[in-house]
Amino acid sequence: MSIRPTARRRNALFAVPLSAVLLAGCGNGSEPAAEGGEAASEAAGIEGISEDLIAAAQEEGGVVIYAGGHTRPGVELLQQRMQELFDVEVTFTREDSGSVANSISAELASGSLNADVVSLTDPDTLQQWADEGIITEPEIPNADEIIDGLDDPDNPQVPYSLVPLGIMYNGASTDPADLPTTWEEFASSTEGTIVSSDPGASGTALAFYTTLTGLYGEEWLAQLAERDVIVTDSSLALAQLVLTGEADIGVPAIESAVLSAAAEGEPLEIAFMEDGVPTFTSELAMLTDAPRPNAAKLLMQYQLSEDFQNALVELGGRSVLEGAPQPAEGADLSDATLLPADLEEIAARGDQVVARFAELFNR
Repeated sequence: MSIRPTARRRNALFAVPLSAVLLAGCGNGSEPAAEGGEAASEAAGIEGISEDLIAAAQEEGGVVIYAGGHTRPGVELLQQRMQELFDVEVTFTREDSGSVANSISAELASGSLNADVVSLTDPDTLQQWADEGIITEPEIPNADEIIDGLDDPDNPQVPYSLVPLGIMYNGASTDPADLPTTWEEFASSTEGTIVSSDPGASGTALAFYTTLTGLYGEEWLAQLAERDVIVTDSSLALAQLVLTGEADIGVPAIESAVLSAAAEGEPLEIAFMEDGVPTFTSELAMLTDAPRPNAAKLLMQYQLSEDFQNALVELGGRSVLEGAPQPAEGADLSDATLLPADLEEIAARGDQVVARFAELFNR
């Protein structure tokens, strides 16, 4: 595996994540709480999480996370484990990152914040919130175990899963031999219909298109626009349109979302291009004005614990911790050229990419 270097914080890897799912929705804890003694005993095995923090979190009565970066199985597992280990109820809203960011912004503007924690696949928005003081330091006890280059200690947001991007297709109706093998071929081919999320609405798409136009120039995007392309505001709609046959290929496809759908029996598959794999990290942040700050801090600390990171791998995600196992069903990217998202490039060129995309695709 090789990584093309980028400036500043590097959201890159040889890995994968938990990032998007097929359907959006909400939920709250429904699993019965573990017995107090059993929960306390098991929780004591989570290194770095103090009993004082657990007690303070329990007094706050729960925690609310707006999950734009989690898969539904991932956030449901978090909900279950927080209840079992700490007797803390997690209420979540699962939507795409753009919708979550809009909800947080609306709540902040109204002065009535409901969320305590937010996860996004939108590094640009989280960096803006960090600069504005909207998110705050969660005091992750094992931060030094995060893979070098993934985390910026000067920022309060923390990576919690690795995200490689490829193309999504329906394995029941598409022969892998007919798929493009490079991003240049993907843009120039005349076969099939593509569905793409809009970089103006999706942080994942913004990172994806900023990376590839940086590599191949805006002419690559203009070439892609000559194809039959459906554009959707939500990355969650990609799988639906590919599964129904309305589109042959969906981009940008997140590996963990495809693996989650495949585990549920859907014929979704993902292919990675030979000329590079765009990558970034899904990130988690604690809101400065969180109504339940101790529960928020507990959730974030547990999300980054070895216990939960390993559990996520079993769901098809990829851990951000050094030496963590890799997902059994994940692609082998050991020989891939990884193209990490660069926050400085997104900040400098993101608006230009969004405007050019809107012009070419009539948005």
